[in-house]
Amino acid sequence: MADPREPRSEETRRTFFARATIGIGAIIGAVTAIPLIRYFWYPVGRKTVKAADTPIDVISAAALKEGAPPVKVQVRADSLRDAWTEEQNVPLGSAWVRKEQGKLVCFSAVCPHLGCAVDYEASEQRFRCPCHKSVFDLDGKKISGPAKRGLDPLPVDEEKGRVRVSWKRYKVDVPDREEV
Repeated sequence: MADPREPRSEETRRTFFARATIGIGAIIGAVTAIPLIRYFWYPVGRKTVKAADTPIDVISAAALKEGAPPVKVQVRADSLRDAWTEEQNVPLGSAWVRKEQGKLVCFSAVCPHLGCAVDYEASEQRFRCPCHKSVFDLDGKKISGPAKRGLDPLPVDEEKGRVRVSWKRYKVDVPDREEV
């Protein structure tokens, strides 16, 4: 008969297999958990871009003549990034640009009433929203209609013969201009 004071080899073997199973399970869990944690943690602390950070090149300065009617330009960001994806050449919207007294003037083509696209009526020399009939003068001031404010101005500059617009979005149907 075996001495009861000596450890049985069966218990030692069981202990080894239990610890080995726990260790292998921990390794498999870590190998699986680390990529999952990194995936969900990736956007934390990173900047999410809703609009272009820098002014966007929209048109040649030579295309704008002094006192001529406004020109509608498409504003496209080179790239936009949300938490996980990045898109290239993203359309942000349109803007009306004109040159008056040697100065560039730019307005968003988004109606401040409910966000419809604003058109320019050359015969009347004014902007009009086709959805709810808001009317704005060449300076973007509201003439008539349900809009609670005038057209939203956009920062614009000229660099190396190119017109550059800084795109901004504003809340619609509010009297004060608030950036989104």
